[in-house]
Amino acid sequence: MSSADKLQTFLTLVECRSFTETAKRLYTSQPTVSNHIQQLENQYGAALFHRSGKSVILTNKGKVLYDYAQRIMSLYQEAASELQNDTQQGLPIYICKDLNTYLLSDMIKRFIDKYPDKSSPLQIVENVEIQKKLQQKKTNLAIMPLTETNDYREYGYDSETLFAEDLLLVASPEHPWSKRKMLYLRDLSHQKLLVPKNEQLQAVILKALNRSQIPIEIIYMKNFDEISEELKHSHALAFLPYYAVNKGISSGELITRPVAGLQIKRRNGFVIRKNTVLTELEQAFYSFAKEAF
Repeated sequence: MSSADKLQTFLTLVECRSFTETAKRLYTSQPTVSNHIQQLENQYGAALFHRSGKSVILTNKGKVLYDYAQRIMSLYQEAASELQNDTQQGLPIYICKDLNTYLLSDMIKRFIDKYPDKSSPLQIVENVEIQKKLQQKKTNLAIMPLTETNDYREYGYDSETLFAEDLLLVASPEHPWSKRKMLYLRDLSHQKLLVPKNEQLQAVILKALNRSQIPIEIIYMKNFDEISEELKHSHALAFLPYYAVNKGISSGELITRPVAGLQIKRRNGFVIRKNTVLTELEQAFYSFAKEAF
């Protein structure tokens, strides 16, 4: 077992403060975690953790190693990024296609205009593709929807909210409720609700509705555009981000109505690889996006 593997086990244990949780996070066994820590303690001739029941706390010696371990793992990641990069511009930066289509395209265009020589690593892909790249550790930085069901933490990434958006109840202006100013949860009972085939967005919507225990007929559709078109010609409903339907609302082809006692929000933002020093390009894009919001 390499020194890097043992240091990664050490850093994960510091974060989880539990041998059991560390084993789950690293997809290994608890004895393996214990063995890695024991080898490090033997190597440095010092106890690294105080054991207290099922929890562990760093000793003073452990705190010293923790600082060095973070720097060492950061250098490992930086070296990997350089060696895997044929263009010397770092790993691709992935951007969720839906967010780009409805919200980020102008910001990205301005970034490309400002840094024309740094735009090639920007990859606009479906959300599910970003999930695969995170699992494969093929990126240091991505912009995507952030939900509780995302498992990027298990792959060694942290998240940072860039902006949040409300999911609005959207319908056709021909809907029987079009004259009403306010709806109530009970009104949604047994209504047809169009939901995009996006697991993260589904999770946000269905979690909010499940709390209300209102029976609703769910119909899954491909994307926001398909849902918007279906809404215009039916009495179905949908919870959609404002940015995805603002044109339809402005033109009068769609309407939105508040639902008393129900607010659905989706967070969007960065997913950043832990213990990694961002490249010059990645840091430039990160800073540019933050300033845009």
